Amino acid sequence: MKKNVFVEELKRRGKEDDNAYMLIGTELKRARTSQSQTLSSIAGDLCSVSYLCKVENAQLKPNRYMLQEICKKLHVESPKLDILFELKNLLSKMVHYYYHRKTAEIEKMYESCKEMDNYRTKLISLIYFISKYQLDEANKIAQELFRITQMMHDDELSIFMVFYSILKFYEEGYLETIDNLKNLSNRFNLEDTLGKLSSILCLECYVKINSPMTLLQSQKLLDLFLKSSEFPKADYVRYLQTLYMLQNSMDEYVQREVKYLKAAEYKNTIEFLFDYKRKALKKQRNYKPLRPFGQLLYTVLYDSKNYLNVFCAMDKNLGYQCDFSYNIANYFTLSDDVERYQELTDVIIPNIKQTKSAAEKVFFLKEFCRISSNFGRYKSFCKAYEALEGGWI
Repeated sequence: MKKNVFVEELKRRGKEDDNAYMLIGTELKRARTSQSQTLSSIAGDLCSVSYLCKVENAQLKPNRYMLQEICKKLHVESPKLDILFELKNLLSKMVHYYYHRKTAEIEKMYESCKEMDNYRTKLISLIYFISKYQLDEANKIAQELFRITQMMHDDELSIFMVFYSILKFYEEGYLETIDNLKNLSNRFNLEDTLGKLSSILCLECYVKINSPMTLLQSQKLLDLFLKSSEFPKADYVRYLQTLYMLQNSMDEYVQREVKYLKAAEYKNTIEFLFDYKRKALKKQRNYKPLRPFGQLLYTVLYDSKNYLNVFCAMDKNLGYQCDFSYNIANYFTLSDDVERYQELTDVIIPNIKQTKSAAEKVFFLKEFCRISSNFGRYKSFCKAYEALEGGWI
């Protein structure tokens, strides 16, 4: 047993992490005060009150044996202590899981850490809520993290700013997102997971604002992903580049690039949008499967009565915000077409009222209201929404 303690202590000294002791001290103090225990009652014959006080305030780094004994007295289980020591590595894994869309692993990581309250577990929670498209919860955590940025190491602050930028992207703050990422770019190695994640996000923003920088950014990322054999990522980059070309009437290039797309959902979506633009739509069976925006536009064109259900049932974290100029909410809300405006106020709101899921009603109405407010259009719709908000569920 003694040998194991010494081995653990040597390992700990080999990878010193001052912040881990700060977080452990905070957790021990939180456990002690929640149990209405005093410093002296926990210290007992194990150590001095002064020693325990210094441990809680991260002024002293106890060895593993002393930590385990203090934890026993506070009924803090060993796995929890191990997690506190490993949080820095777990946070890096969380970024990796998000990049590779490993939703099950993200959820498992969040569940293992959610009972603890420190800035690293808050960062893990931020990534979790963003992955679930729970933006209100993500915003609350982001505001808490802004107040304690001085505690973070540089790499942790970079993680925070990248995921805060993702949050701003989802809220349509594309210029703010680009500005944040540019200010952080000198901290990133493009080949690292965080660097790749921020570069893809920057490309998505360029597509969204229809910037010529799309072509430069996409070529840089294509080279990177092809070199590292990340072919699905390269396919996504080529897809975004082709969307930009489509929006800017570069039809010859669109026809050339679509041949290189491997994923059926990317290829079919480009062909569908290209045919839609040229008013040369084919039969329905030619357009499956499609990317989320393509699915919604397809529903509007071929099955208009069902598009609301399709929108509400869709996973809002699939990234359809960057699939074209606007998502389906923008398509209706920002259009100057009087018929669409009438449909928005006369058809959509009554349909939303009949939707069974309260959560879906909340999301859909708030999405329309947010976009309407941001762009200063359709004030009467906003008034209709406000009238419904109190009693429509």
